[in-house]
Amino acid sequence: MKSNLFFLCTALLLLANSANAANVYSNNISALNINMLTDVFMSYTNYGEKMSDLFTSRKMYGSMDRFDEYGDDGSTVKSFNQSPALANEYFINNIWINANHINADMHYGNNISQHGRFNLATVGANTRTTDFKYGHIAFGGFASYINTKMPDFHGNGNVVGFFANYKYRNFGARALIDTGAINNSLIDSEFNNSFVNIAADASGTFKIDDTFFVRPNVYLSYTFVASDDLYVNGAHVSSDNFNFFNIAPGTAFIKEISPDWYGSLSAKYVAHMGGKNDINVNGTEIRGLYLDNHTDIGIDVEHDYRQFIFGAKVHKQIGGMDGWSTNINVKYNF
Repeated sequence: MKSNLFFLCTALLLLANSANAANVYSNNISALNINMLTDVFMSYTNYGEKMSDLFTSRKMYGSMDRFDEYGDDGSTVKSFNQSPALANEYFINNIWINANHINADMHYGNNISQHGRFNLATVGANTRTTDFKYGHIAFGGFASYINTKMPDFHGNGNVVGFFANYKYRNFGARALIDTGAINNSLIDSEFNNSFVNIAADASGTFKIDDTFFVRPNVYLSYTFVASDDLYVNGAHVSSDNFNFFNIAPGTAFIKEISPDWYGSLSAKYVAHMGGKNDINVNGTEIRGLYLDNHTDIGIDVEHDYRQFIFGAKVHKQIGGMDGWSTNINVKYNF
């Protein structure tokens, strides 16, 4: 701890008292926050799966099917307002819009903390399901606008991504890749972060009764971040390219509340591995930051109305990320 304070004080002297510790670490903090976006996309962005897939759908003659009743995972049965001919007419199965807001304190190593607010607006689409002998697969893509605000800087950026969803009976898996860039502005300088994320998760869905399911899952991600050099009142602050890994085991409890209303209670532990890089200020090295682990507890609600699906989520984060996140989403099924 003493050596960390020594490097930090040395850096501040090099900056001739023109910037504080947040300025020195801004490049690192921004890049670390990028890593969190992958978890946001995988956890809070609706990729096309809906809770009602687990419970009810109607055939043409109006009978009711239940999850796995005929050895099917529910994805091959069309929704009650679609005929098979109409459902197969379109390559795109649905389109969706999401809005996310995160308000949290980010706790890093070296006793550094920052309060951040993150806003994401996302539009996406899913293809219709392709059936195989062992399972069903669908693809999709999305584009997001990102706005971040912290006490000493703010950022704006864009992300584009592609994903695949696979299901077989009660097993599901997803894979995602996205890339983007964020332009960050401080009081007297600007810098950019560009990044690539790769993530995947796997889950098993187990029926307790006709209205209640349990879904354990595990999430993995890898992030590569490239950071521009930062100039603060003539001082040169550089940050090397670096990598992150996240792993997050969790469980969701999904309940049919009433006809066309569904809810979920979930919890997961997000472990951050890597993500620590050194920063150089005019040639003097400062030990890099790392984001502490956190726990996420959430309540999700969904309502189906004709071809529309409306969803809302409230999640609480505790630990390295300490705050609240909210999400609202609307999906239209063709």
